[in-house]
Amino acid sequence: MSSGGAQLSMMRQVLAERAEARLSDAALRLLVEQAVEVLLLVDVTGRVLVFNAEAGRQFRIAAPSVVEHGELPGCVWVRAEDGATPLDVSPLTRAMAGEPVFEERWGLRRPDGTVVVLRGGVFPVSPEGGEAPEGVFLRAREELPPRLDATRAATLLAEAGALLGAELDAEARLEPLLRLMVPTLADAGVFFLGPAGEAVRAAAAVHAEPARHVAMVEMLHRYPPDVADTRGLPSVALSGRTERVALLTQAQQEDVARDAEHARLLLLLGLTSYLGVPLVARGRVIGALALFRTEGAPGFGEGDEQLAEELARRVALSLDNARLLNEAREAVRLRDEFLGIASHELKTPLTPLHLKVQLLQKQVEVLAAHGKPVSAERVSETLEVVQRQVRKLTSLVDNLLDVSRITAGRLKLELEEMDLASVAAEILYRFAPAAAQHHCSLEMHAPVPVLGRWDRLRLEQVVTNLLSNALKYGAGQPVRLTVEAEGRTARLTVEDGGIGISAQDLPRIFERFERAVSDRHYGGLGLGLYITRQIVEAFGGSVTATSEVGRGSTFVLELPRGDIPEEWLSVTEPLA
Repeated sequence: MSSGGAQLSMMRQVLAERAEARLSDAALRLLVEQAVEVLLLVDVTGRVLVFNAEAGRQFRIAAPSVVEHGELPGCVWVRAEDGATPLDVSPLTRAMAGEPVFEERWGLRRPDGTVVVLRGGVFPVSPEGGEAPEGVFLRAREELPPRLDATRAATLLAEAGALLGAELDAEARLEPLLRLMVPTLADAGVFFLGPAGEAVRAAAAVHAEPARHVAMVEMLHRYPPDVADTRGLPSVALSGRTERVALLTQAQQEDVARDAEHARLLLLLGLTSYLGVPLVARGRVIGALALFRTEGAPGFGEGDEQLAEELARRVALSLDNARLLNEAREAVRLRDEFLGIASHELKTPLTPLHLKVQLLQKQVEVLAAHGKPVSAERVSETLEVVQRQVRKLTSLVDNLLDVSRITAGRLKLELEEMDLASVAAEILYRFAPAAAQHHCSLEMHAPVPVLGRWDRLRLEQVVTNLLSNALKYGAGQPVRLTVEAEGRTARLTVEDGGIGISAQDLPRIFERFERAVSDRHYGGLGLGLYITRQIVEAFGGSVTATSEVGRGSTFVLELPRGDIPEEWLSVTEPLA
C-alpha cells in the first residue's frame, strides 16, 4: 500500500474512533439525564462534573459549578430521623476523605425550607492504581413515605362509615373515630368544632402513646384553640383549606405557643408533621380534623391527604345531619309546647266570655218570664267584660298573624312623621288602669319631643309590648319610661324593679316562643319580645336588655330617626 493510502486508512480509523467516542459520550449523557436517581460527580477541587435533572428536582437548585466543603448551595444535610439536626460531617466530605458510604439515609433541607429524605451511597473515585481519591460520586433516590395500601384504606373507610351510621350522639362518635385513625393513619389527632369565625373548641383528641395522650388532653384543656390567632394550626384548617406541613420544627411549635408552659406541653407530644383538613358540610365550614405524626414517622403524603379529606367529608356530613335532626326534634318540641300554651291562652278569655254571655242570657229569660226588662247597667257590665276578652283574643290572634308575616317576609312599614315622646305618653295613659290593678306606678321622663319617621301602628305595638312586659313581671314595683334623642338616634328605655331575668335566659328572650318564666305562673305566647325585635330591626334599629334576678330589667330601644330635616335635631320644646 502506498504511503498516501496508509495515511487515508489511519485518518478513517481516527475519525471512526472519534465518532464512536462522541456517540458513547452522547449515550452516557442521555443515560445520566434520564436516570430516576440523583447522580452527582464532584472532583477533588469541588468542581461539579455531573449534575443530572433528578438532582436538580430533588435539591431544588440549579446545577452548581462548585460544591464547597461537601455542602450544596443553599442546602443543609440533616438527620433523616428528625429532619432538623444538622449532620456533623456531610456524606460528600466523608467520601472525599476516602470513606465509601454504601447505603444510608440522609435528610436534606432545601433552600425553600422543605426537607427531603434520600437513601443511597457516596463513593470515592480514584484512577487505576491511585491511592488518593480524585473525586466522589453520589447516587441516591427519594425515600417515599409508606402509604396505606388500598385494602387498609378501604377497611378504614368502611369502619368509619359503620361508626358514623350508629345511633349515637354526633360528638360521641368523634373520639372512637379518631381511635380508628390512630395509629393507622396518624400518631395523634384532634377534632376541632366551631363554624368559621366563631368560637372553636377541641371536641375529641387522641394520641397513640398513653402518657402523651394525657399531655395532649391537658394542653387542649389549659390552652383552648383561639381562631383569632392566625399562628395556630386550627385557624389554618378552619379557613377552608387543607394544610400539609412535612416538617414541624421545634421553632415553629414554640412560635405558636402562648407561653413557656404551653411550649413545654406541645413539645412533649413529639409532633413532627401535620395534616389539617376542614370539615365542610353544605358549603359551610363547621370544624377541622388535625392529624399529626411523631418522631421517626415519615411526613404525610398525597394519598394520606386524600384519605383524610374523604374521612373529613363523611364526618362533616354526619355531624351536620345530626344537627339538622336535633333542630327538627327541637322544632317539634317547641311546636307542641307552643300549641299547648296557645290553647290555654286562647281559652283563658273565652271562658269568662262564655260565662258572662250565658249568665246574661239566663237573666234575660228569667226577667222575660216575669215580664220585666233587663237593666241597662247589667247589660253594660256584661258588654264591658265581653269587649275586654275580645280585645285580648284579638291581640293573641294579631301576634300569631305577625309571626306569620315576619316568617314570610311580608312585614310592611308605612312611615310618617311623628313624635316618639307623644306616642309613648299615649300608650302610658292607656296602661294606667292595668297599672292600678297591679298596684304599680308609671313614670315617664321625656323633656323634649323626639321627632322621626316611623310606622305609627308598629311603633305603638313595640312600646305596648315593652310596657306590658314590664307590668307583667314588675312585681308591683314602679315602671319608668324614658324618651331621649342623641343626634339622629332616638332612644326609649323601659325600666322595672321586678323579678328580673337570669343570665342564662337573657340571650334567648327575643327568640320566637321563648319564655324565661314558667307558663303556669305567667301567661302569654312567648311572642311579644320576638315581634318587638323584628319590628325594631325592620326600622333599622336595635333592642337590648340587661337584667339581674330579683332586681328588675331594663330594655333599651334605639331607632334611627330617618330622613328628617336638620332643624328637628335641635327641637327643645313641643311643636305647635
